[in-house]
Amino acid sequence: MTTIAEFMTANHKTCDNEFADAETAALTDDWADAETAFNAFNDDMAHHFRMEEEVLFPALASAGGPSGPVQVMLMEHTQIRELLGQMAAAVKQKDAQEYSGLSETLLMVMQQHNHKEENILYPIMDQILAREREALLGRFQAV
Repeated sequence: MTTIAEFMTANHKTCDNEFADAETAALTDDWADAETAFNAFNDDMAHHFRMEEEVLFPALASAGGPSGPVQVMLMEHTQIRELLGQMAAAVKQKDAQEYSGLSETLLMVMQQHNHKEENILYPIMDQILAREREALLGRFQAV
């Protein structure tokens, strides 16, 4: 049986790999590949956030779980979305220098964010939402 932590951590790794592919393409001025890779990364990040915001966070709140960590994650989602929007503009403008700076910032934010989720929030969810785990994982496909 897959845990929430295992599923969501694997999803983080998929996004991390797409992030690296986009960065490599942008920094080598391969803008066709950079756009394709960035769009895949951006789409998967949006899906990841929807899984959390539409499925996991509400389920945790309904079960009486802690709201503080969720509020921090939501604030960080907003920050990450802003950076992604700026990065999309840099890809569109084919601006490797701008993309590189934003990419460095996003990498730091994502590493810290993922660490908190993987080591604090997801284990809490696995404990509190143990009975609902399979149903929640199934609902991710509908998001």
